[in-house]
Amino acid sequence: MDSAVGKAKSMAADLGGTEILQVLKHIYKQGCKPGHPRQVFVFTDGEVGNTKEVISEVQRHNSQHRCFAFGIGEGASTALIKGIARAANGTFEFITGKERMQPKVLRTLKCSLQPVVKDVTLKWTLPSGVEATLLSHPPNSIFRGQRSILYAQINGKITNVTDAEVSLDYTFKDESFKNPLQFSLHPEAESRLMIHRLAAKSVLRDIDERDDNVSEEVKKRILDTSLQSGVVSSLTAFIAVNKDLKQPIQGPMLRRNIPMPMFRSMPMMAYGAPMGMPVASACSMPAMQQPCLMYCMDASPVGGSALEMQSCDMLLYDDSSFDDVAEYSPPKPEPVPEDPLLKLIALQKADGSWELDAALASALGTKEEEMTSKNPGKDVDPKVWATVLSVIWLHSSSADRREEWELLEGKALSWLKSKAGPSLADCVKAGNSLLKVAVDPIVFGL
Repeated sequence: MDSAVGKAKSMAADLGGTEILQVLKHIYKQGCKPGHPRQVFVFTDGEVGNTKEVISEVQRHNSQHRCFAFGIGEGASTALIKGIARAANGTFEFITGKERMQPKVLRTLKCSLQPVVKDVTLKWTLPSGVEATLLSHPPNSIFRGQRSILYAQINGKITNVTDAEVSLDYTFKDESFKNPLQFSLHPEAESRLMIHRLAAKSVLRDIDERDDNVSEEVKKRILDTSLQSGVVSSLTAFIAVNKDLKQPIQGPMLRRNIPMPMFRSMPMMAYGAPMGMPVASACSMPAMQQPCLMYCMDASPVGGSALEMQSCDMLLYDDSSFDDVAEYSPPKPEPVPEDPLLKLIALQKADGSWELDAALASALGTKEEEMTSKNPGKDVDPKVWATVLSVIWLHSSSADRREEWELLEGKALSWLKSKAGPSLADCVKAGNSLLKVAVDPIVFGL
């Protein structure tokens, strides 16, 4: 465990880009331990140029492993993250803005450790001449707390029979279950088409993920589904139409490339334009020895375009020629205080215990000498005493972040149960006294 943690800390994103396919191929070539199914966790903050190849590679090995994917930041590819997770019966999470990564990672880890619902099938009881066609594929597995939505289309002539039944059959821990559901074959008169559009979206997504080489037949199916449902696809798009003209627009559609404004975050003196407007440089910036012409973006429509480049009289001078202008220096980022919970988590050993040392004292906010002197008995293992203190601190100081530490607490309690013996009650009492808290001994099974 120490070697793995040290290896992870030494890693850096310094390979120049996102390359996942070769890494996955290398992983799949490695053997697995008998009785230990492979669990692959993918973290990425970017996108790849071969998304379908990556998903197909994961799909080919989905009987040998489960894949859990995390997209970090706004630049992560949604198609990649969702695609590889669905292909290998895993889950996916996106971490954006100021969201904390730890709760989502721990939630996924819990999924990977639990048994799953398998062999999910639907069995229909329908009138003669009526049949059901699944529009989305049943999942190979479902985790606790996970939702899976299936869409089906009912076809045929419905006569006097008004009700039908579908049964959800699945296996959990080698035991078979059935959940029947009755439904009406006659839709409500005021029923909207929301479900139909969601079903069409599911069909289009499955086609995009499954078919690498789109044939004319597949293209026709995509177009028909998209146009009939009003759901955009890879071959269709919504076009804005000016209805005020009350006449059809003549001529072919034209593609117009809109230039993106470039922002320069650097001090400048400008003439002929207000400071702070978006500018794009037309000269080499580093030298800054001569005045250089700049261009600004005119956002007003010109000639029917939404945004066009317009030249303006803006000159950028070397600011070193102005003696009265103070030299700019970017503000230094304030040091981020170390999280005590993460410090404590990092100190736990692979067997679930903690060592009684200065590092643990620092994480718990006390002194090593005081912890040692408060040990309730000379025959008490220092590791038992340290582990009890750590569990007490988790419940008293980080109760609101229980999702982040309940797995490691379970490992710690299992270790204590096998090592502490009759001294556990005295350790809990002494630990509450030392940390000045009142954690219920029932936490330790007392």
